[in-house]
Amino acid sequence: MCAEKDNRGTRHKLRLAFRYAGPVVLLLAILWFPFDWLSTVWPAFGKPFRWVFRDAHDHFIGHMILFLIVGALILWYMPPLRRHPLWYAGGLIFAALVQETIQALFRGQVPTFTDFNAFKGDALGGMLAFALWFIVFLLKLALSQT
Repeated sequence: MCAEKDNRGTRHKLRLAFRYAGPVVLLLAILWFPFDWLSTVWPAFGKPFRWVFRDAHDHFIGHMILFLIVGALILWYMPPLRRHPLWYAGGLIFAALVQETIQALFRGQVPTFTDFNAFKGDALGGMLAFALWFIVFLLKLALSQT
C-alpha cells in the first residue's frame, strides 16, 4: 500500500512537470527547428521561406519577430522571469546560441557564431518582449493606484 501511494505521488509530480515544462519545450522546439534546412528539402516550404527571408535585412526582421513572440510567450507563461531580467537575458542568450548551433549543424557546418545580424535580431526581439511586459506592469500599477 505504501509503495502504491509513493507511485501515485511520483506520477503526480511527473504530470506537473510535463504540464509546466510542456509549453516551454514546445516553444523552444519551434524556436530551434531548422527552418532553413526544411526550406532546402521541401520545395513547397522553401519557396515562401525564401520569399520572406530574401536578404540580410529580412533575416534580421525574421529573427526579431520570432524572438519577440517566443520571449513574450515565455514571460507570459513563466511570470517569475519578469522579476529577474538577468535570468531572462541569460536564457535569451542561451536560446540564440542553441538556435544558431542547430542551424549550422543542419547546414553541415561547424557553428561559428559570427552571424551577428541574426544575434542582433534575437537580442532586439527578446528585449522588446521584456520591455513590453515591463510597460504592461507599469500600466497595471498606474491603473491600480487611481
